[in-house]
Amino acid sequence: MLDDLFDDLDLETPTLEFDYARKEGWAQFASFDASQPVEMSMGDYEALSSTERALYNIGRERFMTVEFRVATPSLRKAAKAIQNAMADNRSPDASKSGVIISGRPGYGKTTAVLEFGRALERRLGSHFGRHAKENEDGEEDEKNFIPVAYVPVPTHATAKTMISKILDFYGAIYSQTTRYETLLARATSIMRKVGTQLVIIDDIHRLDLTYRHNEQVADALKEVSERCPGTMVYAGVDVAKNGLFWGSRGEQIMARFEVVQFDRYRVDSAEGFAVWGRVVAELESSLCLLQQPHLELVSIAKELHELSGGSIGRLAKAVRRGARDAIGNHTERLDLDLILANLAAGRATARWVEDEEGERRVRRRHRTQVG
Repeated sequence: MLDDLFDDLDLETPTLEFDYARKEGWAQFASFDASQPVEMSMGDYEALSSTERALYNIGRERFMTVEFRVATPSLRKAAKAIQNAMADNRSPDASKSGVIISGRPGYGKTTAVLEFGRALERRLGSHFGRHAKENEDGEEDEKNFIPVAYVPVPTHATAKTMISKILDFYGAIYSQTTRYETLLARATSIMRKVGTQLVIIDDIHRLDLTYRHNEQVADALKEVSERCPGTMVYAGVDVAKNGLFWGSRGEQIMARFEVVQFDRYRVDSAEGFAVWGRVVAELESSLCLLQQPHLELVSIAKELHELSGGSIGRLAKAVRRGARDAIGNHTERLDLDLILANLAAGRATARWVEDEEGERRVRRRHRTQVG
């Protein structure tokens, strides 16, 4: 009865997912290469066999979603801050430097840290070599070079579960009954042995230092930073509003970390509109549509900004969906009205979610003060 709903379902393009929180998945992401497909005319495309067209479309999908990234000012600012922190940490100063990437959802925070980590992995991996070596027991040698680690903060985190997540990234075996101090020593020992240079801690907004167990998680991360050579980079949603800088521990974090705020793009100046226009133009070029007029998307840049709220994440999602539709219906050209309509629907949902989040935050603060 619902068969007609699946007529346009794309079953040919394989799902491409990377388990960033495991060293194997991170290595796969870092080494993945999806080069831009060659340009061709509509006639040449239609002359391809069905298999060749499917492979070409897979290449387009992977390029625009995985390989292509707009070098936004925010991304460049974050990269420079991380570079500076890594340089600071080469000195014997006892106080380690770090970076916090903060902002609203959809503003490119996680993308920025992932892309910097990927670039660093490729640079260092190609220089020193990053191939797994096995010991006499057939297990991977801990001395294998692993320059970047990606660790998300678990929900309802404790100091022990946070360290366990780090061990999980490296594939270390441990017992659930092992004491925290032993797990910490094990994790930092591995990090030193494999030469980890950058530690990405994502979803840091889950740590609200108004709660005691989250204070212990912050202490655990501080101990990890002090015991291993890697530079810590935190990424999360509005970290200042979510309690990361609360109390004495929050003051310590602010003293050691540079905060890079990812805000929505503004077009209230000629310079700001030029930057937004460049973002839109680069995004359009990544789609590789065969009959897309050059810079047509830029012609509605103002409307795109208004409906996306200046969020590169929302814009990219709507435009890429439009590109998939254009490929699927063989027009090979974006339907601008459809993109604007999808953005308008998304804006309405985003406003409702933001209102709900604000009310929950007020209620939570009230409960904390009463308690």
